[in-house]
Amino acid sequence: MGLWSKGKGSGTSFKNPNAIGQAIAKNLPACDVIESASVAGPGFVNIVLSKSWVAKRIQDMLVNGIKTWAPILPVKRVVLDFSSPNIAKEMHVGHLRSTIIGDTLARMFEFSNVEVLRRNHVGDWGTQFGMLIEFLFEKFPNWEELGSQAIGDLQVFYKASKQRFDEDAEFKDRAQQAVVRLQGGEEKYRAAWKKICEISRNEFDQVYKLLDVQLEEKV
Repeated sequence: MGLWSKGKGSGTSFKNPNAIGQAIAKNLPACDVIESASVAGPGFVNIVLSKSWVAKRIQDMLVNGIKTWAPILPVKRVVLDFSSPNIAKEMHVGHLRSTIIGDTLARMFEFSNVEVLRRNHVGDWGTQFGMLIEFLFEKFPNWEELGSQAIGDLQVFYKASKQRFDEDAEFKDRAQQAVVRLQGGEEKYRAAWKKICEISRNEFDQVYKLLDVQLEEKV
């Protein structure tokens, strides 16, 4: 599909992305790894691994041990950027997908004796935080005493603050000013930011725990 978008209109004989996918599937070089190839939908090329090849690899691991599979890589350290979910929002399938891919790569590198830095970047400084913080100050002037109870369900809190942001110009202006104060390091705003991140982080950690994924958070 990417090739089609680049070649479209340049005189190519291919009529659509599916035609390019068909050409790729038909021209894959013969090898013992691939059993078959087909094209689905608008141009997804699906490759089926050979059952006999997979069986032989498993047999080799059982007979010779899995360590014989660990390649000697030319790198000593790699950095993997994981799902980086959005604070105050639910994780979606894209976050789960990148988490699984990242953890798979991390385990492969670690098995090959490479140091892996498992990074997860959360907590930006954008408009959404100014919106959340200003809404928190407005609804709960004593939020520091209430702690997490002030916000409660973070998803509901986010939606309410977003509605206020979209409908009230004066609130929108205050929220934008809150971002400036947060970026400037004003303690009151920094403390509120940390509390919101903490609540959101606790929800993310439940998912990571279920997936048995270890991450190091960076802001």
